[in-house]
Amino acid sequence: MEKIVLPSDKSIKEDRINQLPDEMLIFVLSFLMPKEAFRTSVLSFRWKCLCPFLPRSLDFDGLYTMWEIEKEKKSLIFERKKFLQWVNGTLKSCQVSTIDEFRVCFQFDDGSKSHVDEWIDFAISKGVKRLELDFTATNPFKDASNFYRFPNERFTSDKSCIKSLTSLTLKYIRVTGELLEHFLSICPLFERLHVDNSKDLVNLKIYSSSLRLKYLHIIRCLEFKSIEINAPNLESFGYVGNKIRLHIHSAPRLLDVRIGGMYSHPIYYAFGSLSSYLYQLESLTLDVHSYTYDGVEFLEFQTLTKLKHLKVTVATNEGSSLLGLIPLIEAAPFLHKFVFELILSKINFPKKARKVKKYPNEHLKEVEIVGFAGRAIDIQLVIYLLKSAINLEKIIVNPYAPYIVGIPRLENVRTTVKFKGAREAAKRLKEKLLTRAKFVIM
Repeated sequence: MEKIVLPSDKSIKEDRINQLPDEMLIFVLSFLMPKEAFRTSVLSFRWKCLCPFLPRSLDFDGLYTMWEIEKEKKSLIFERKKFLQWVNGTLKSCQVSTIDEFRVCFQFDDGSKSHVDEWIDFAISKGVKRLELDFTATNPFKDASNFYRFPNERFTSDKSCIKSLTSLTLKYIRVTGELLEHFLSICPLFERLHVDNSKDLVNLKIYSSSLRLKYLHIIRCLEFKSIEINAPNLESFGYVGNKIRLHIHSAPRLLDVRIGGMYSHPIYYAFGSLSSYLYQLESLTLDVHSYTYDGVEFLEFQTLTKLKHLKVTVATNEGSSLLGLIPLIEAAPFLHKFVFELILSKINFPKKARKVKKYPNEHLKEVEIVGFAGRAIDIQLVIYLLKSAINLEKIIVNPYAPYIVGIPRLENVRTTVKFKGAREAAKRLKEKLLTRAKFVIM
């Protein structure tokens, strides 16, 4: 009988992970979220000593919790208290000398100002490079006067403390144009600015030949009136909101543009200011609201000779037409990918038959339809794309609402966000149409 050799006590007790040097353990733990990384402190005294040196990026993401609050599954007051404790506890134990990124995603207002002010002080004191505060409200009609007010006095009094900043993202936060211009003037490495839903932002002047700014997006700031741009390194510009005075004096490197209107505000005025740069764009995103009988209309459009990616989001009525998008699509002869998002209201107009001339598109390879409702309004557009894109390789039809697509945790709970029968309509369309392209139904 073969003798069985049992492992010695020494080999049982051997812990190869703890044999790794501190630097290696810190590197491994840096891939975890702060909450998970700090849980390792209960393993041993050594792991507890490592935790203060872990994070180079602090990302406090409460997006999924906010979704459950919006669905009334959780209490905002209770969850906000837990979130405050989480952030405060993490920062208290964090002893790193510098951090690359500091991000907070949860609903806060001026009632939590003292806490948030301390978080900003902490991030700036650690030489933060990327600062993002996303305080998106669950109620979009919440009184904007209660939004958290960015502490201007902390930055206008001391110029040296924020020179490391390269990126600033502020959502549902009150910040002035004067402070943003101040950041741009004293932060030599500043490259990215994104402001969303700020009541205090009225005017903005980006005007310096030495700016490194590459990304500038101003989204849904309802009091915004005007912007002037002279930015030699600007590559991406976005504006969504009411009609404004838009002056682009110089943006020779501009490659990506997003333009959108609010409610029924038009977007066509913006193309006049952008006319000198449309020919060089590689990516264009348009957000259109059209609740008229005729639907979306692009009667003629300047040729977009370098455009490779086009994304159009349309909010409209079920009885309107999307065929007015065709001149825009055909203005981009080398278009490679077209993404269309539909936000559809069930208000009906009498349908009007439209004849469309089909020009072959040789370069369009991929089409994605998000928010597919399976109604005449979007079926007509899909049929046109399938027939005109003669070298199409793939079409993706997604019946779920655009606002949750791409957010993994929310995609798992999407149960009532699609039009009834949309998936079945997509299947019938797939069976009926003869196309060599791969037809994917999400």
